[in-house]
Amino acid sequence: MRTQQASSINGSRSGAVAAEFALIVPLLSVLLFGVLQFGFAIYTYIAMETAARTGARQIAFGTIVATAEAATRAALPPWVAGAATVNTVADDDGFARLTVSVPGSSAAILSLVPMPENFTAEVAMPRVNDRGGDDEDDD
Repeated sequence: MRTQQASSINGSRSGAVAAEFALIVPLLSVLLFGVLQFGFAIYTYIAMETAARTGARQIAFGTIVATAEAATRAALPPWVAGAATVNTVADDDGFARLTVSVPGSSAAILSLVPMPENFTAEVAMPRVNDRGGDDEDDD
């Protein structure tokens, strides 16, 4: 008689566990995909900043702007390289400025989490010949 009571209690508990699992899994999966989405977006932004820094450095050292823009695109991750917009200002008060913009949809894994319309990374580097260093000896 005791075994029948134990099996009926375990049967009702397994149903409760299944119901709790069904309630928790959607919340945990939304949380997991949200963390993945924002991690992917942050990685994309950091890669955009690095690519912009690469292009601005080349312009600061006197490389042709088209070559620097090509190097910037080559340094971008493949999933955003085609959608990226690269703008340069070759000489702005002694600074080489480069801006990389990417649509937020290009940096998204899933469209479940709202993303900004655009990601923009802007870098300014002083030109080498405008740094104020003294190359000649005054002795």
